Amino acid sequence: MLEVHGQGVLLQGRSGIGKSDLALGLVARGHRLVADDMVEFRRRDGRLLGRCRSGFEGFMEVSGLGLINLKRLYGEQAFCAGAALSMVLALEPELPADYDGLRPVEFDWRLLDVCVPAWRLPCSSQRDMPLIVETALRLNQARQQGYDACSDLQSSLTSLLTKGAA
Repeated sequence: MLEVHGQGVLLQGRSGIGKSDLALGLVARGHRLVADDMVEFRRRDGRLLGRCRSGFEGFMEVSGLGLINLKRLYGEQAFCAGAALSMVLALEPELPADYDGLRPVEFDWRLLDVCVPAWRLPCSSQRDMPLIVETALRLNQARQQGYDACSDLQSSLTSLLTKGAA
């Protein structure tokens, strides 16, 4: 779990998909690690708060590097004691064959009777995954404020067609 742009994001995926590499990339961009594998959640005011289990703060395992201490390598600002969970991102090798490309692939994610927005993301070394995660969080926030890019584009096209018909 990380804090990105002030929002808590939980990265999920099978072993070896790239969660730790992605987390390290996000920390290198100025975001903060909450916990690597040892996330504890509690419910407060209808939200999930995530934090690292005591004694594991700032530590993470990176394939090929082994155990690292982010606070030691990147400074105290690389670690966050806790964050409210805003989104779950499931990293997958590819999206379903019927994916239309217009909206995120959403799925239900619930813990302690709290439902959190959750999306599936295709993960690959050819993609700038830290940028994709940052953008997913911005997009989720915009959607929660009522913005939908598909509706926006449809309105623009309708307006152009109306002007063209006049």
